[in-house]
Amino acid sequence: MANGKKMIIFDWNGTLIDDVWLNLNAINSVLEKRRMHPITIEYYRENFCFPVSIFYKELGLDIKNEWEEIAQEFGKTYISDIDKVKLFPDVVSTLEELTKAGIEVSILSAMEHKMLNKHVEMLRINNYFRFIEGIENYYAEGKTHLCREILEKSGYSEKEILFVGDTCHDYETAKTAGCDVALVSRGHNTEEILKNTGAPVFKSLTDLLKRLI
Repeated sequence: MANGKKMIIFDWNGTLIDDVWLNLNAINSVLEKRRMHPITIEYYRENFCFPVSIFYKELGLDIKNEWEEIAQEFGKTYISDIDKVKLFPDVVSTLEELTKAGIEVSILSAMEHKMLNKHVEMLRINNYFRFIEGIENYYAEGKTHLCREILEKSGYSEKEILFVGDTCHDYETAKTAGCDVALVSRGHNTEEILKNTGAPVFKSLTDLLKRLI
């Protein structure tokens, strides 16, 4: 998996930052406002998918008539507590080791671009990354097209890039772009679901790093 890799593209939410709890709180806030039952973290990790509108529809939310309102409500709750979201403990050491090994790193996220960059700067790790790319809106529709854009701007071939994420959508994003992929099982999807993709699954970035360097 590590042979010839020149760049690692990391997903942000659930891969570098520990924000599953905040996503769950924001979703439950949307549900409770409509007098619907909240969901558990277990349900969330077993069912979360992209585009998130599909996930919300399966929860019984009226996506057809309330999608924009729901997205705004979610975003308001998420942003209100974003300063409480921390990096996973092994993120900085992983970035340091990759940099020392001469492997470039980038971020690709379904988070809105300006918010993403602000959060990365807030956590003081922006200087590690060559590219930091998010989507143009707050609807978390997916990021597959952006992966191809990073690949083209990087100057590297598909075989020289590894995508690291925590969801089945990350797997789909990497495969659509033609990149290898590795998944970490402490984020928004469970280990069992991630293993169903057939991609290598690791419990942490520390475990992944052992395979890379």
